[in-house]
Amino acid sequence: MSYFCVVFVASDLVRFVAVVIKSTGMEDIDSLVGELSGTHVDSATLGEHPRFSRYKNAGKAAEQQAQRRRDAMERQRNSRFDHFNHTRMLAENETYDEEDEQTVIISAEQNGEYADVLMLSEWLVDIPEQLSSEWIMVPSPVGKRVLVVAAKGTTTAYNKGGKAVTQFRSRLPGGSVKSTKVYTILDCILDSKKTFYCLDVLAWNGMDMSANPFDFRQFMLSSKLQELSEVSVATKKFPYRFLSLPCCKCEPKLMEEMMGNGFDFELDGLLYYHTGVVYEAGQSPLVGWLKPWMLPEILNVTVPEKMKQQKSAQFYK
Repeated sequence: MSYFCVVFVASDLVRFVAVVIKSTGMEDIDSLVGELSGTHVDSATLGEHPRFSRYKNAGKAAEQQAQRRRDAMERQRNSRFDHFNHTRMLAENETYDEEDEQTVIISAEQNGEYADVLMLSEWLVDIPEQLSSEWIMVPSPVGKRVLVVAAKGTTTAYNKGGKAVTQFRSRLPGGSVKSTKVYTILDCILDSKKTFYCLDVLAWNGMDMSANPFDFRQFMLSSKLQELSEVSVATKKFPYRFLSLPCCKCEPKLMEEMMGNGFDFELDGLLYYHTGVVYEAGQSPLVGWLKPWMLPEILNVTVPEKMKQQKSAQFYK
């Protein structure tokens, strides 16, 4: 598979990156508040998967999702030039006033600059004709969805609502006192054992990646984490570790192989990314979500018997 870099950037996310550069001197924050409340399925659509709902609406839901996907792809194609011009102007006008840094920090928290930045999924209802060739499956561990921002020597994890939930030093670029001039932003799952499982990358070492297609972002994320292998080890100085997640093309054989091999973590569900989706804040029809026990019926993919027994559990977090 060949990978390519798209140089255009998404306006909202680069505006966010600019705020990060200005506002991550976190030493003066008195307390870190908020509960981990991120979910894979947006709160607006929480409930039963339409295929398993007692209401016979799966057909209509599938048609609507297919249309949302077409609209999303069209919007991506038509908006990149505008995004580029807008973010270029932001970059040209960007200034940093060291004396006013604390004011910027407070403003960013109060204005919710970190809120609703994560890209969330929908239930995978409509099965795309190009599923096996244009979609990637990523297993998601049990945990909470967080945005990790490493900048100005500090690493902070924010929940979906934009509240800081933990703060620490890390070996990520920008996340420790030895690396203060750059920044890194990751989309992660934080588990109960102080492990961040990395789903996606918005920026790495000061390079914005949010407008690149998902397959390229995955390639870069995996490569960078391998190069910086020390981030996978927790120490007293660096108490959290960062791990990559496996992924595969959505070919039945490959999905069955992954599910059959098992995982080194407790599996929550499966995310399905269109290879071309750029990172956009909010719920995206180009990112699907299924529970493990749903795969046999929806995708005709065999899963271990123990996963089938989870059917009685909640469909969502």
